Amino acid sequence: MQDGNRPSTPRYLISPRYLAGPDPAAVTTADDVLLAAGWKATREPCHTDYHDPSGQRHARHLHSQAERPGKPLMAWEFMASPCRAARVTWTAWFSHDTPPEITAAFAAAVADDTPGPIPEDGPRYLLPPQSPHKAVEALATAGWIRDIGHQDDSWYAPNEQAVVTTTVPGTTGKCGANWLCAARRAADAMVLWVAVASPATPTHLMAALCRALTDPAPVPRHTLPDPEVGALTVTQCP
Repeated sequence: MQDGNRPSTPRYLISPRYLAGPDPAAVTTADDVLLAAGWKATREPCHTDYHDPSGQRHARHLHSQAERPGKPLMAWEFMASPCRAARVTWTAWFSHDTPPEITAAFAAAVADDTPGPIPEDGPRYLLPPQSPHKAVEALATAGWIRDIGHQDDSWYAPNEQAVVTTTVPGTTGKCGANWLCAARRAADAMVLWVAVASPATPTHLMAALCRALTDPAPVPRHTLPDPEVGALTVTQCP
C-alpha cells in the first residue's frame, strides 16, 4: 500500500542492494506486492495479517522491533498450508532491517499464482523442495564463492559481506534444506539483517530470494547507510 507520507523522490541509488539497509519510505514493499496480488490485509495495533484468496497462504508483518525481546527482530513471516485449517507446510522469516526490495521479491514469488508444471502437483507455493543447487544458480552466476561444509553449503558474496547457507540433512536422503541468508557490516562483522526458511520451502521461492540478493540494479534510498556498513556504489539522483 502506497503511503502518502513517503517522500516522492529518492535522493540516492545504492548498490549492492543487500547493504542498502531499510527504508521507511521504500518505493516498493511486501505490503504493496501482496495487496496488488489481491491479498486481504487485517491491520492490528502490533501487526498486520495478510491472507490470499484461497486461504492457503498467510503473511504477518510485525510493526515493532520490541515485540519479541531476546528473539531475532523478525518483521515479516510468510507461510503456506494445504488448506485453511491444516498445519503449516513451510515458513520463512525476514528481520526488520532486511532491505525492503529483498522481502518484496520473496513476497512476489509467494503471491505468484502461476500453475505448477503438473496440475496434480497442486499450486507452486506447495511444491516439495528440490535440490538446493537449483536455488543458488543465481549466486554462482554472480560470482559468489562456494564453501562446502560437512552438511551444509555456504555461498559468500565477492565482498564476503553476505552469505546464503543451506543445511542439508545428511541421513534422510531428502532434498530439504534449512536456509539462512544474512548480511554483515564491514567495520565489525555485525549482522545487519537475516532471513531464515524452513526445509519444506519450495525451491523456486529460494531461487527468487537469491536472484534478489544478486540483482545488480541499484535501489533507491532517501538517506545513506552508515559509512561503517562497507563499500557502496552511490549515485545521487538528479
